Amino acid sequence: MLRRTHVGAALVAAGALVAGCSGGGSASSAGSGGGAAVTIKAVLPPNTGPITAADNAGLKDLTTQYEKAHKNVTVQWLPNNMSSITQSNAQLESQASGGSAPDVVWEQYGPVTSGALPAGLLQNIKPYLDKPNPYVPGSSSWLSLFQSSVVPYMTSPNGDIDILLGSSVETGFFYSKAAFAKAGIAGPPASWADFMTDLGKLKSAGITPLMYTTGEPCNPSWFERLATSSLLANQVSQFDVNHAQVTNGLDVAVGIHKGIISMNNPRYAAGWKLLGQLVGFSASGQSGYGACQNPNVTTPPQSPQPLLIQGKVGMLWGGSWWIPQLNSAGFTDKFGVFPEPPITSASTPYGLGTSTLGVIGGPNGNGQWSITSQRADSTMTPAKTATVMNFMAWIFTPPHLGSWLKISGSGSYIPTETDAPTVNLPGLSSLVPTGKVPTVVDVVLDDVLSAAATNSGMRLVQNYVNGSMSYPAFASQWQSLLTSSAQAWATQNHVDLSKY
Repeated sequence: MLRRTHVGAALVAAGALVAGCSGGGSASSAGSGGGAAVTIKAVLPPNTGPITAADNAGLKDLTTQYEKAHKNVTVQWLPNNMSSITQSNAQLESQASGGSAPDVVWEQYGPVTSGALPAGLLQNIKPYLDKPNPYVPGSSSWLSLFQSSVVPYMTSPNGDIDILLGSSVETGFFYSKAAFAKAGIAGPPASWADFMTDLGKLKSAGITPLMYTTGEPCNPSWFERLATSSLLANQVSQFDVNHAQVTNGLDVAVGIHKGIISMNNPRYAAGWKLLGQLVGFSASGQSGYGACQNPNVTTPPQSPQPLLIQGKVGMLWGGSWWIPQLNSAGFTDKFGVFPEPPITSASTPYGLGTSTLGVIGGPNGNGQWSITSQRADSTMTPAKTATVMNFMAWIFTPPHLGSWLKISGSGSYIPTETDAPTVNLPGLSSLVPTGKVPTVVDVVLDDVLSAAATNSGMRLVQNYVNGSMSYPAFASQWQSLLTSSAQAWATQNHVDLSKY
């Protein structure tokens, strides 16, 4: 999803710190000094090129410094050209079947915490995280360095932690300051009702208020996650079987089977009615644009960012990675950004005012790694695991994490460790949750039940948002999709939904 641009050298300040914390025995004996030679095979973040690429300059610098301080350790970074986590995990399972998986693999919290991966391929690293990070003097535990909102995303329902999460990306509404001024809008809306009022003000001022893009799943899946997580917040416990931070296929199938995730449940249906209200404010041609597209793409779906820059729309729904992209396009100081406002009772009687900060984004930026088990990687002995975790502790000290993310993400990646330095991009901090994020409910549009269900759902949303399908017609077909997709999921996974 993320489009990465190069910031330039950002490890100047880190150099002195690195030198200061790499000596002596403070990093424990694992991997330091003499002993048998160890080669760590680690998979790079996807689509960043080789370790010598500009995007990976920060990781390369830290790796070189680690190897100098640990003469018996060599880190071999492997390029990652995978287009999706599904594709990557298929490769991982194939490698694991022969015991040849890399030591450190790229992962995402969804497959790891939902049980989508075969049990036993990844190690539970919580025992390491419960101890102090050897490169952070005075830390009570490595886990305590992470933001409180991130830890639930790392934690599986059984309490294990099988993944490290390095950075978050968040979403929000980007607006033209000139358009807001012309429409007499003084500041960001505090609620969804205020947001709709502002769309009306933009339209009255002769400005096309919004482009709600449907050319790929980003805007549609974001809205589904936002509305469903918010409006069903007091019903989640009735179908949250897996008890992970984000619902999985079993949770959703149970919710559909119980009639909670159903167009017959007015609380669930209210979200789609709210989406219908955007039709009168959104520019035409939504399917020709995608919120996650690179601004340099020249064929549909294209990025909608030029529409904002050229004054053709007043507002767009995008992600934190847009900030450096808009700046690079010469739009610096001409735009603002605010987080998705909560849905309150002023918009619908089912509005709970649930905070939506962090609901759509989350810790899925660069730095998502898991450690393979000896079953998947025959070289992964307990001693090698200790060396691998010592290296991960090195690159996950807050100063180091912040340093390499500044290079890799132009500052749009938000480090998951509280004290990690980050680029002070205007508006970025407003998108970041400071407390616990509610259980996130994904249903159809993010491949939770199946790719086929997502594709069918996207077609329905496109027709609904472009005004060619009425709400009753959409509601009927959406309900049919929910029912058939849940049953297909249950059949494929040999689950008897009547047991729940």
